[in-house]
Amino acid sequence: MQFVLQLLLLFALALPSWASNTERNFGGVGIDGIALPDGQIRVGQIVAGGPAHQVGIRVGDIITHIDGAPTRGSNFQAMVGKRLRGAAGTRVVLKLRREGSDTPLSLTLTRRQLVLNPKKEK
Repeated sequence: MQFVLQLLLLFALALPSWASNTERNFGGVGIDGIALPDGQIRVGQIVAGGPAHQVGIRVGDIITHIDGAPTRGSNFQAMVGKRLRGAAGTRVVLKLRREGSDTPLSLTLTRRQLVLNPKKEK
């Protein structure tokens, strides 16, 4: 019985994030982030042509704030799932730190549905 309850709890916790990723109006900014030990997010990959690419975000940039909320000390999955992702057409403001620059960057991106074209094997 305890196993069944645990399974139901796991399903209930996973359902909202799964559902948000399958919604027709789901959008993102085209960043594959890497969680740093302090909670900040380092940009690991960028989707070519996506919102992050279009505004000039680079691999290696550190996301320090999302919509004014600091990423330091935060939960990586919550920041990505609840702040970077959202309804297509909505805006998100990212504050970034870039290596070699003393001035933080503040960029506004519009989330959109991203189409990833898998590489074809030859």
